[in-house]
Amino acid sequence: MEAVEVHGPTQELIDSICTKTGDYELCKEIIHKHLETKTANLLDLTYLIFRIAIEHASDTYIFIGNILREHPDPEETTGLNTCLTVYTDETSTFLKVRHDFCREEYERMIIDILSARNILKRCRTDFPIPLNKKKLLIEKSRVMKILITMSAVSGYMVKNGNAYLLSSVVTGPCFFNDVDKVTSILISSL
Repeated sequence: MEAVEVHGPTQELIDSICTKTGDYELCKEIIHKHLETKTANLLDLTYLIFRIAIEHASDTYIFIGNILREHPDPEETTGLNTCLTVYTDETSTFLKVRHDFCREEYERMIIDILSARNILKRCRTDFPIPLNKKKLLIEKSRVMKILITMSAVSGYMVKNGNAYLLSSVVTGPCFFNDVDKVTSILISSL
């Protein structure tokens, strides 16, 4: 699929989301690659990001399953099975996030998105697998982290009803290292 070039309000929304992800160019590339029209509102972009996260988690699950079939070494199998479970959980979580979004249960949606980050941490890549597969798995995990951040940023924008963000809540150590604190902040703001 060829990337769609957008301008104006749609590009401003994409910029608002991507500037908070830690990898602006990759974020922008992901969105543009999957956009089907030149215009999209915040709800459209948010739904698109959730769809991309579901697809990426599912693709990574298949990738890990293929490695398991190729390399049934017990030392590799344990770590790969853990990662397989992680990406099953990520897919399930983002299906739930999308369901929350469609039901306009935005507070619940944000909590579910934040839980995805903790789930992903369980897939460690310090077990022995062929280097070319390890590099791909590490890259897939990096992209998943960015998709989780993109989901959180756009989710906060939807929840707030505009493009205003509390960057201290979404980025930096608070989002990446203290999900429980963010969850309690969200719950207390309800």
